[in-house]
Amino acid sequence: MTRNVVLYELMSLDGCADDPGEGDWFGDADERLIDFLGETIATQDAVLLGRRTYEKWAPHWPTSTMQPFADFINSTQKYLFSATPPTVAWANTVHLEAAVPDFVSDLRRTSGGDIGIHGSLTLARSLLAEDLVDELRLVVAPNLAGHGTRLFAEDAALHHFELLDAQRSGGCLLLHYRARS
Repeated sequence: MTRNVVLYELMSLDGCADDPGEGDWFGDADERLIDFLGETIATQDAVLLGRRTYEKWAPHWPTSTMQPFADFINSTQKYLFSATPPTVAWANTVHLEAAVPDFVSDLRRTSGGDIGIHGSLTLARSLLAEDLVDELRLVVAPNLAGHGTRLFAEDAALHHFELLDAQRSGGCLLLHYRARS
């Protein structure tokens, strides 16, 4: 059995993705957004992180009270992909300099729950390019950011996904897709 790699991102209508609060574009969600996040992380027992997201999150989440994500991210096994060791220690983190596609392919073949990607846009884009993302869980805010880091590369290859569920949280769309083979 293969573990699923699940990409969870908050994004604008024009495809920009940032952490909440980093752009003025994210908002207009209600408690259903927290339920959607809770459903996503309930099946995950590992998280893949890139260096920039790790450096932002490692000092923040250990003291955060934002639930259910704080307890989840602090107690879950984290795999940090970075050419240099982290400057801030964070419990349950393994620093890797391994090739991302090889490591993720091997991790998918081990026993366990889903493998999450939260934030880490460069890492997310590289895994999408390698066809290593099994599910997308997207929160699409009803705003155009105009600029910022886009989740999907302009030169990306064609990928097919099947819509599993679509809901609303205020003006945001909560979308759940599965990759089609």
